[in-house]
Amino acid sequence: MMRILLVLILTALSALQSVGCRPRAERLAVLKQTDAAQLLESAYREQLAANPHEAVELGLHRFDGRLPDVSPRALQTEIARLQRRRAELGALAETALTQTQLIERAVMLSTINRELFVLSELKAPWKNPMYYTSPLSLVSYVARPYASAAERARAIIALTRATPAYLAQARANLAERMPRSWLSVALIQTKGLQAFASDVPRALGDLPSALADQLRQALAGWREQLKEHAAFLERRQQLATDDFAIGKAVFLRMLAETQGVKVSLERLKDVAKRDLARNLEALTVACRQIDPKKSVAELIAVVSAERPSSAEQAYAIATAQGARLRKLLVARNVVSIPSDDVVEVRATPAFMRWNSAFLDSAGPFETKALPSFYYISPPDPSWPIAQQKQYLPATVDLLFVTAHELWPGHFLDHLHGKQQHSAILKSFGGYARGEGWAHYAEELMLQHGLDGDPKVRIGQLLNALLRNVRFVAAIGLHTEGMTVEQAAELFRTKAFTDEASAMQQARRGTFDPMYLSYTLGKLMIVKLRDDYRKKLGAAYSERRFHDQFLGCCGSAPISVTRRVLLGDDSPAL
Repeated sequence: MMRILLVLILTALSALQSVGCRPRAERLAVLKQTDAAQLLESAYREQLAANPHEAVELGLHRFDGRLPDVSPRALQTEIARLQRRRAELGALAETALTQTQLIERAVMLSTINRELFVLSELKAPWKNPMYYTSPLSLVSYVARPYASAAERARAIIALTRATPAYLAQARANLAERMPRSWLSVALIQTKGLQAFASDVPRALGDLPSALADQLRQALAGWREQLKEHAAFLERRQQLATDDFAIGKAVFLRMLAETQGVKVSLERLKDVAKRDLARNLEALTVACRQIDPKKSVAELIAVVSAERPSSAEQAYAIATAQGARLRKLLVARNVVSIPSDDVVEVRATPAFMRWNSAFLDSAGPFETKALPSFYYISPPDPSWPIAQQKQYLPATVDLLFVTAHELWPGHFLDHLHGKQQHSAILKSFGGYARGEGWAHYAEELMLQHGLDGDPKVRIGQLLNALLRNVRFVAAIGLHTEGMTVEQAAELFRTKAFTDEASAMQQARRGTFDPMYLSYTLGKLMIVKLRDDYRKKLGAAYSERRFHDQFLGCCGSAPISVTRRVLLGDDSPAL
């Protein structure tokens, strides 16, 4: 960061030294570009300082061991800062910015709008207990050896010592009555953090005896703090409500301000229902190819019966699938693969098991070659055996989860993002952009060699239908009075999920209304691809589009990428 600041200072001095020999209009443009660079850099540094846990995940380890300040004064100061930076960035004249600065500004504004939405609209620090759990994650300190075990142990000790005041302030901030689904997930996270703490000393390995003792004592105290916090959440469950909906106006503002998608609710509902209907029809066709005499549900049961016998076997299957998909990308010349970075398949840490699979990439600013992890959540051992077996993904279903998370989904996107020269574009991105690409990747691989077997097509469609129902459920839960139970029923009947997964997905929708982004983003990318093909004509190639999409703007909102690739502001949806 200091090197970046030095470059900016030298650039400004150079501009000022040469300003006297240039025409006035040109001098003003130089000064405005210098101001823009300094403003963008300042906003970026402030964003990292306000969210040190996110900076650590990016690989910026000077933030190790820190927790965000969640005192009422700090939260109000942060809201004021974000509002000020939004106004300043919005006031920059586009004519004075380079193309990279235009993209950086769009990404910073999207990030600021998202943060303001969480703080001012959702009022998460006062309403959502999950707001306080992510910064407590120890995964970044133990999963990868970015530094010596002793250095990482000291960072963990610092974080654990800051936790009592942090959690006490969290409990003081949180309202007496909170949505029961949010409390339920926050409890999973909090108890999972407790369980994970027990694995930390073993994961770090040998330490000097004095430091090892300090770490054990710090973690023991930390577990007690988490136990106290879990008890607080359990007491709050007795007063829990079902008041989670954000309402139509806020829902549409969320899309417009954080993703650049301006659309009416009626149009959004129509898009969601049409794509759901399209995939249900395609599922019927694929099932008829297997056996026209059996129902869709019967044939899904047959296909879903082919599943791993254990979580360990699921990890082995996913590893083989990843190798197969990567090889296929190269053979079909679908997209560039910019590095030989690797992924390891592992069990999801306990506190992260509110979803079935995750990619945990090594931060783009890490200075050592470190692995990324593809997490697959094992079933809860407290469930009945039959339910545990049902929770493990069917083999064809897992194939497209692997395409989504690894090749050519999130992991390939991550590899392209690391190539960016802009720190801002390496650090921040849009929800619909990231998840839209990963979901687009599933159907892309079907088109490039995974088709031919109706069972494989069914696997792809089941993943698509899960995202379709998220789209419909997000609208229903937050704008139409849909209950969690009604949403779960949609997942069971339209996405054909098991009971545990259906409830898990429905609960997620109550605190993650943006999980409609998977289908929404995919449809926006398909439209952009089609419009890009029309623009380029004979010069178009699929690989060119994919490389441009992944490389031109980092994870900027799709509306920004559209403007860069097409040179206009035509509708994204």
